Amino acid sequence: MKVAIVVYSESGHTLEVARQLRKRLKHLQHEADILRIQSSASRKKLTATPSIEGYDALVLGAPVHALTLARPMKRFLDSLPMLGRMPVGVYVTQQFKSGLFGGNRALRYFRRRLQSREATLTDGGIVHWSSKAKHKQIETVVERLLP
Repeated sequence: MKVAIVVYSESGHTLEVARQLRKRLKHLQHEADILRIQSSASRKKLTATPSIEGYDALVLGAPVHALTLARPMKRFLDSLPMLGRMPVGVYVTQQFKSGLFGGNRALRYFRRRLQSREATLTDGGIVHWSSKAKHKQIETVVERLLP
């Protein structure tokens, strides 16, 4: 299976989860590429939008900003074509130790937008970067995202 891991990351936390996922996927004999979304300094305009053409599955990762999904990922979701039942997993990273501070809202946003694109939603989760259990959370999210 060929998997696109599309991430928006500023601090590197979201990217770190993507790297661990890619490592696990390759260990399981899957092809996996990390594709980065980039935006202007104001986050209002995308400066790099990766193509997901030719992939069998998709994983999307982004941080939580201002109690919701980061704006550049929202813009990327708006640009997606219909996905025709492509399996898609999602994860978010956030500083706060509770999903009540935007993580749950960000996951709901992901799911609503992907359902409107006819994706087959798989699983995912939240990594709370300030938590002492963040390494365990990363492992759990990665395991949930595996095909």
